[in-house]
Amino acid sequence: MKAVIMAGGKGTRLRPLTNRLPKPMVPLVDKPCMEYSIELLKKYGITEIAVTVQYLPHLIRDYFGDGSEWGVKLHYFEETQPLGTAGSVKNAEEFLDDTFLVISGDALTDFDLEQAIRFHRERMAIGTLVLTKVEVPLEYGVVMTQEDGRVVRFLEKPSWSEVFSDTVNTGIYVLEPEVLSLFNPGQVFDFSKDLFPLLLANELPLFGMVAAGYWSDIGNLEQYRQAQWDLLEGRVVADVKGEEWSPGIRVMPGARVKEPSTLSAPAFVGAGTQIEAGAQVGPHAILGRYNRVATAANLEQTVLWNRNDIAVAARLAGSTLTNEVIVSEGACVEERTVVGEKTRIGERALLLSGVKVWPEKIVSPGAIVTESLVWESHGVHGWFGHDGVSGITNRELTPERAGRMAAAFASMLGEGSTVVVGRDGDAFADILQLSVTASMLAAGVRVMDTGVTPAPVIRYACHLHQAKGGVYIRRLDEKGERTVLQFFDQHGLPLSPGMERKVEQTLHQEEFSRPATAFGTLEQAENVQKRYRNALLEEVDGKQIRSHAFTVVLYAGDWQLYPLIQSLLEGLGCRVVTVLGTNASLERFIVDHEADLGVYIGSNGQTVRWYTETGQALTAEEQTLVETLLAIKREKIVPIAVTAPVEATEIANSAGMDVIPVPASTRARLEPQHRRSWQLYGDGCAATAVLLEHLSQRGFTLEKLVQSLPPVYMKSESIFCPAEAKGQVMRCLMEEWKDHNLELLDGIKIWEGEDWVLIRPDREQARVEVVAQGETSADVERLLDGHKKKILQYREG
Repeated sequence: MKAVIMAGGKGTRLRPLTNRLPKPMVPLVDKPCMEYSIELLKKYGITEIAVTVQYLPHLIRDYFGDGSEWGVKLHYFEETQPLGTAGSVKNAEEFLDDTFLVISGDALTDFDLEQAIRFHRERMAIGTLVLTKVEVPLEYGVVMTQEDGRVVRFLEKPSWSEVFSDTVNTGIYVLEPEVLSLFNPGQVFDFSKDLFPLLLANELPLFGMVAAGYWSDIGNLEQYRQAQWDLLEGRVVADVKGEEWSPGIRVMPGARVKEPSTLSAPAFVGAGTQIEAGAQVGPHAILGRYNRVATAANLEQTVLWNRNDIAVAARLAGSTLTNEVIVSEGACVEERTVVGEKTRIGERALLLSGVKVWPEKIVSPGAIVTESLVWESHGVHGWFGHDGVSGITNRELTPERAGRMAAAFASMLGEGSTVVVGRDGDAFADILQLSVTASMLAAGVRVMDTGVTPAPVIRYACHLHQAKGGVYIRRLDEKGERTVLQFFDQHGLPLSPGMERKVEQTLHQEEFSRPATAFGTLEQAENVQKRYRNALLEEVDGKQIRSHAFTVVLYAGDWQLYPLIQSLLEGLGCRVVTVLGTNASLERFIVDHEADLGVYIGSNGQTVRWYTETGQALTAEEQTLVETLLAIKREKIVPIAVTAPVEATEIANSAGMDVIPVPASTRARLEPQHRRSWQLYGDGCAATAVLLEHLSQRGFTLEKLVQSLPPVYMKSESIFCPAEAKGQVMRCLMEEWKDHNLELLDGIKIWEGEDWVLIRPDREQARVEVVAQGETSADVERLLDGHKKKILQYREG
């Protein structure tokens, strides 16, 4: 059998390790990663090997040559331009004249390849994917199979709400050569995104085999370091270099370790490396070739490549140094820090956690480095949550971090774009806006400043100024202990998951736009609140509303909302009674002032809760049904969230409306009407204006409207579930309920007649949300209790 090693990877997420080195050549315990792949193939008798190369191919050729040193024969096939994983393998089509195996040159595994080949042949498959189970499948391709292994579904890099299994694609395949005839030479074609879905669509025999053993795709710097500890500690069946001096300590010939230095397991010392007396190395330390570690230096959880010089009393904890780095006396390099080639770190300099230094830089003596010194990765992943990018005020979310997020967002949009920016008036939001604005101007973006304004006005302003995006800065709680940056697209919608990933990738790689002269301009968005108010007044039947002369008690969670909302309500002929204390006073004010309804506006105008004339707040379910009633008057298509009661769909259907089931995210609910400058959902002002119109047209009080609604029995709970268990929980639930009526739009929704229960992993926190609806309260409790027990059972494995 022949094999293909895919070795064209750039290893972008490993930069600066891969700035001058292709990912397959990144060393793992003093051997290139690809060398382990060659040795694994040789172990199973596969010696005729094609190697597909693209990024810095000469470095791979120079090291491995024709492969004879490893007892194999290597044939190189170079891509002149990226062709995708399958496209690169097609370059070797003439070489691949029989069943062949594909393996990555930049991953580490000890899988039994013979078992995979046997599995493939027994099932007479056209393709077999070698699969493994992982705790957190978000960064992988999730694969679902039948009991016999036949592949039924792929999902690339799912969000938690899309995770239905913890079984993922490892990038190791056994294939028949005819699969390469399904697409053209030079065509950009990917195995997971193109070829395998094509095989499924044509009902060709595609199988997946879950392999036992070790596998890591070394997709980030943390995994890079962990793979080396795994090699040292014997978790991987592989040939690790060096003589074992003592359990867990391996030393190459030519290394010098002077007494009384301390060498703690697990540790590796490469050829020509010198450790001076009094130095402390390990535990978890890998020193490549020709390094020097001076007296009183301390290295733990650290990887050194070659020819680095670590001076007296220097301290490295959890860091990675490439080649020819000088760490001067007393300097400290903290965890998750990566230093590129030929960099000099001055005396007593401090590189804080997560810093990355690109090649050939100088860190001044005594400097405290808090951010990367060049434009490349900071290892940020998953910054976006339910509300945007949030964190503890001035600790997790700092002006520096906000500026970098804004720079990444602006760089993604492109030079010359227009971005609308606003804030809620909180003191720290004012500070962050300065940082955000400066970063975007430096990226060549035109900034329209709306000043202190409610969030829905920002969304409106995106339409008004034909902006490419918007940024809104606000506090998340009354005390201002947490702050959030909300990012919007050109339609005023929260960013899509794809756009969020692009921003994070730009930030991660620090590929910020930095024009030399074409800076952005800062302009004031004049009268934007007034124009927003007037636009709302034009959208409703003001004459009808004014004829009713409503009395409205208003409580706003943020002081700057009052002028706008009060002006809007008064423009509709309402008598407005404002509550300046807490919303606990709302019920009393409504009754005392004989008001028609009460309105609580929160989240800087993005949420609303209504109160009847008796002071009774609508339940969440009642609020949803009322909002549905309002939507069917104004929308052609009504989006119904997966968490909404069944009655919402029934109300829309009875009105002859088209219903679109959508995930429970804000963006999903807004997207069907994205071209409108204002929307009911996510805009408390607009929703209240339309509610007043509805009540005046029907001649109803809010109390009467609520009484006309059907009863709803729903309940939700959150169950603690760490990220590493979420995939397992969802897979087990899918396996148990696969023969039932399921809805897989946003989590797993299990239908039992008209009753249902929804299980959704939280994208931010270590929990799973369970929502249930039944015909009675008892049915709801039964559904909740039963599925809670299942989740707890599957969580524990």
